[in-house]
Amino acid sequence: MSRWAELNDEGVRLLQHGDVAEGRSALRAALAVAVGDERVAALVNLAAAEDLSGAPAEALDLLTEAVDLADPVSRAVVVASRGEVLARLDRWDEAWQDLTRGLADADARGQAVLRNARTGLLMVAGRLAEAEAEALATVDLAAANAPEVVPHAYANLARIAEAGGDEARAAEFRDLAERPCGVRPVDARWHECVRRNAEGAALAAAGRVEAAESAFAAAHAATLGSDDTEALVCRAAVAGNRAGAAGALGDGAAALRWNTEAVTCARTVVARVGDEYGTVGVLVNALLARAGNLRHAARHAEALADLDEAAALAGGEPSIAAVRASVLAACGRFAEAADAARAALDLAYGSAPELAPFVHTTLAGIAGATGDRAGGAEHLGLARDLARATGDAAAEATAVLSLARLAYLESANERAAALYDEAEGLVRATGDRHGLVVCLLGRAAVEVGAGRPRAALDLLDRAVAGLGDGATPVERIAVDQVRGAALEASGEYAAADGRYGAAERTAGRAGLWHVALGIAWWRADALLRWASTVDGEERRALCGRALDHALPAALAAEAVRQRFAHGPLRERWVALAAAPAIRSAFAALSSVGDVGLAAEYVDHLAGAVSLSPAGWSAPAGERSGPDGVSGSAGVPPGSAGASSGPDGVSVDPLGAPPLARDELVALPPPPSAEEGHLPYAAAYLDGVGDDPAFPAAGFALPPRVRLDPAVPSTLDAWIEVAERRYGFPVRSAEVVASW
Repeated sequence: MSRWAELNDEGVRLLQHGDVAEGRSALRAALAVAVGDERVAALVNLAAAEDLSGAPAEALDLLTEAVDLADPVSRAVVVASRGEVLARLDRWDEAWQDLTRGLADADARGQAVLRNARTGLLMVAGRLAEAEAEALATVDLAAANAPEVVPHAYANLARIAEAGGDEARAAEFRDLAERPCGVRPVDARWHECVRRNAEGAALAAAGRVEAAESAFAAAHAATLGSDDTEALVCRAAVAGNRAGAAGALGDGAAALRWNTEAVTCARTVVARVGDEYGTVGVLVNALLARAGNLRHAARHAEALADLDEAAALAGGEPSIAAVRASVLAACGRFAEAADAARAALDLAYGSAPELAPFVHTTLAGIAGATGDRAGGAEHLGLARDLARATGDAAAEATAVLSLARLAYLESANERAAALYDEAEGLVRATGDRHGLVVCLLGRAAVEVGAGRPRAALDLLDRAVAGLGDGATPVERIAVDQVRGAALEASGEYAAADGRYGAAERTAGRAGLWHVALGIAWWRADALLRWASTVDGEERRALCGRALDHALPAALAAEAVRQRFAHGPLRERWVALAAAPAIRSAFAALSSVGDVGLAAEYVDHLAGAVSLSPAGWSAPAGERSGPDGVSGSAGVPPGSAGASSGPDGVSVDPLGAPPLARDELVALPPPPSAEEGHLPYAAAYLDGVGDDPAFPAAGFALPPRVRLDPAVPSTLDAWIEVAERRYGFPVRSAEVVASW
């Protein structure tokens, strides 16, 4: 190696390591001994050192000398470097003229170099549209003549997209900058697997899901027996597709298993070779899909962990934000969910409009669960219109199913039935077998409301057969709640109570304490309705059981307000979600005739702080339902069906006010378009996080209220029951005297 080469290499190395002063000294020494062609390289490298040292004028002089010495092959690089320095000296016009003149006699490689430099000048001038056109032209030219320039051109395109607010496109260009040659193809031995996988995808898109699954199965089988990287690349992609097919065919457990296989295979590939095969995208999609299935299984913490991993890989992708909002809503973390959904909607309208119906459906669920029925209907209307305009039948079906639920809650049975007909046509077109089961569950609830409980039970039997062994906890809860309502409407009170109890136990085992809480107060009301049909000791026993369900549920429901931040959402929770539980507790207290405990409970409620939302009042003739959606008032006592009669309206037989239509049974919200699953069935009090340790966002817990602060009250024992049963504090340890 010559002395010039040693000094030049040392200078470049020092610059790369940030030692500009020593690097400049070495490069000055290299220039001093350079001869012939060496001098051009020495001048360019020293110019870079001077520029880094804050001496652009000296750098310009060196590059000007180099231009005169450079041969046609290297002149483009020197001119491009000189143009960048001129721009930094605010001599933009000179820089542009230099680069334009250089293009006139440059070869194809040189033109790519100079066009890339012109892109930079246009970006500096804020002429982003022209810069984008120049960068795209550079990519085309460099791909064939100067491959080393391609990553720089893509990096410029990423910066241009970012400056324009298009983060999704910026991320795409950043990926291309890192991998300019694109995704590496798999070897020929995997081409049959790739072909069968593509065939399955086409069949699934056409609504032929069973045929698609057969093609996916053949593709998957072709990858077995090998764990080399390309086998895992193929297996990850196919497993992700099999997960989608399993979900559409109604097998949620299988969908989760395939999601997990896709995640595992993709992680292994990325750990081995990075994103050489484009597997990062496969991993992100598998994590998103698995988060959806974990949400269905009420495994919310795991779902959020998958979303965190996806975000670490892909950044602020709109799809990640959209799914996160839906998981937070499923947890009952409505304030967070609303913020996340609004942010996701902005991203969707900006760069992923196909996600907008899904996000509007999530916002509709949040609005409905927190008492804003009109807002929920507005979001569903937007979701339906957007989905129809874009030809997204799955998203349209989701919106129509939700609208059917609203019609049912408004006692508009004929409209609800018509909407279920419409939804069924849409889900059949997509091959979504699971969507048909959702329709059956909805129709069953409508039949109960229409006074046809036996027809409802027949529909439920068909739904259970369709769900099979893979039903999620929420689906099992939905079936038991609707079946309980149908049995109660038929006068089979013991059997109905058994179904409500099964739903409550399922919710408890799944960690859905907020769902269990809502079922508890509805079960208490059902026990009171049953008690009205018997006398003596049996009546007293049923009333005692009702109190055991109602009072702890009411204590817990009222305490949940502490987890909301100050404002209308908190007060809407009190008015529309906790109120039915409190009313149920008073009915149960009245039924057992415990005046002392009732007085203590009144003192307890008076010790809580609540503010009425400005301008809010319950609509005349409507009562809030257990899921926060208002419904029509019930029929008067003594009329046909006064005890869960043929019109599906229940009246408290022990003298309480009539119950609203939507307190009979809360029809399960429909599946999201992306997830193809029945969300919370009748999550009556779906208003707090699934983590009992989730900190209160509003007021501190109120104190306990006692007639004599030194003597524990009867209600204290009930508070302890509520805290044990639901896993969070109801009142603080502080004690105050009652009024």
